Amino acid sequence: MKKITIGIDPGISGGICAYDGKNMTNVQKCPGSPEEMSDSLREIIKDYGITAKKKSSLKVIIELVHAFPRDSRSSAFKFGKNYGMWLGICASHGLEVTAVTPQVWMKKYGDLPKEKSERKRYLKMLAGSYFPDLSVTLITADAILIAKYGHEELGRD
Repeated sequence: MKKITIGIDPGISGGICAYDGKNMTNVQKCPGSPEEMSDSLREIIKDYGITAKKKSSLKVIIELVHAFPRDSRSSAFKFGKNYGMWLGICASHGLEVTAVTPQVWMKKYGDLPKEKSERKRYLKMLAGSYFPDLSVTLITADAILIAKYGHEELGRD
């Protein structure tokens, strides 16, 4: 049975994708509504032919991040709301979810630039080097690398 790992960068400007150890699929910007979020998970489940009995072959890795003191209250609330919606939607689909901090999954990819915009560009370049056939964007790069990290480091091979 093929193991599938879904990577989610839960921010509004984040992404979602699925990885089977060879191919990265269903790469997209995080959907804008709970219905679309649920549809994106349903599409992955359908695309891989995963039935209720085979859901153990599917694992979700979501980035666990926290609001920072410099974030506005509304920004922090929106981020937390999106993260919570992903957790609820995954639970409603009967999917196991593992949360990893950015520090944990990024460590796999070596020393990264400290400055955020440089780091984001570097992660985009890195994701593109692993998956040259994908059109990697700043929005989808983290989700791609989260899925790759989860598949390889959390026993998905």
